[in-house]
Amino acid sequence: MTVLEGTMRVSATPEAFRRGMRRLAGACTIITSADGSGVSEGWVGLAATAVCSVTADPPRLLVCVNRNVWAHKTITASGVLAVNVLGRAQDAVLSRFSGAGVCAPEEKFHSSKWRAGITGAPLLEDALVTFDCVIAETIAASTHDIFICDVVEVNDHGAVTDPLVYFNGAFFS
Repeated sequence: MTVLEGTMRVSATPEAFRRGMRRLAGACTIITSADGSGVSEGWVGLAATAVCSVTADPPRLLVCVNRNVWAHKTITASGVLAVNVLGRAQDAVLSRFSGAGVCAPEEKFHSSKWRAGITGAPLLEDALVTFDCVIAETIAASTHDIFICDVVEVNDHGAVTDPLVYFNGAFFS
């Protein structure tokens, strides 16, 4: 890649990029969806930090999901997802959904209180905030899909606590 009209060449390897991204602190979230088969049946979820706001009017979020994760198929088929933002005391929830957890996919929702949102996607009742969304647009980007989501419900659970943040390979609040 040429930068500054050819005066400098920059080489960004995948390894260098991963090391650099570890320096970018990200909010820890659980992305959830449902296949419509009923409350708690057909629920899927994954841990993610690739979430950001797009616009406030209309309320929109951007969520990036790897096409190889098992929840991707349900998210794509249902056209809905929820973003559950975690607080400092929810590292055990994060562990269950991060792939580092030892539970089976269908057991991920058993140790916390969840309810179905307007879209049917699971909402974590004691999250800092939840965003229930309908996918408005999907953009393919290498190994991931970028979902541009219309937010249909925001649940600020009133918990005034520190967020759970991922930085340099570790979790902080």
